[in-house]
Amino acid sequence: MAELLTVTRTQVAQTAGTKAPAASFNRMRVAVIETPAAYAAPAQNDTAGTSIVLPQGSRLLLPVTVSCAAGTASSTLSVGLRDPKTKVAIDATAVVNAAAISAASTSQVNTGTKTITGQTYLLPQDCELYLTFGGAAGAANQAIRVEVPFVAP
Repeated sequence: MAELLTVTRTQVAQTAGTKAPAASFNRMRVAVIETPAAYAAPAQNDTAGTSIVLPQGSRLLLPVTVSCAAGTASSTLSVGLRDPKTKVAIDATAVVNAAAISAASTSQVNTGTKTITGQTYLLPQDCELYLTFGGAAGAANQAIRVEVPFVAP
């Protein structure tokens, strides 16, 4: 069986005169999103800003962990990326795509459109993480915690 060299991309880049981005080998960090202790029940498709901005060139990693208290039937949560200044969505499901938050649980949710199928994704600009509630109206005061690992440049 042929050997697969995982550093081939780096070797090719060095031969071409460029080096691998710092996001390939820098320290891993984790952005932690937690809902406040008291908030109104979110309607379907409501969004919630986090004020957590990942710098341009950051690499999203797996696994993303979603932990929550029991919510309403059929309720889901997506975690996306948006412009931190204009609040315009870049990808509403980049990090998590419709994770069930109806039952109390802690799970690794690797469904984001920018991280599935083994793809590499470096943020093209500074991006704020934000939440979108879907599936059904959410529960008021539901405790939700999302941990998003990334490597910053």
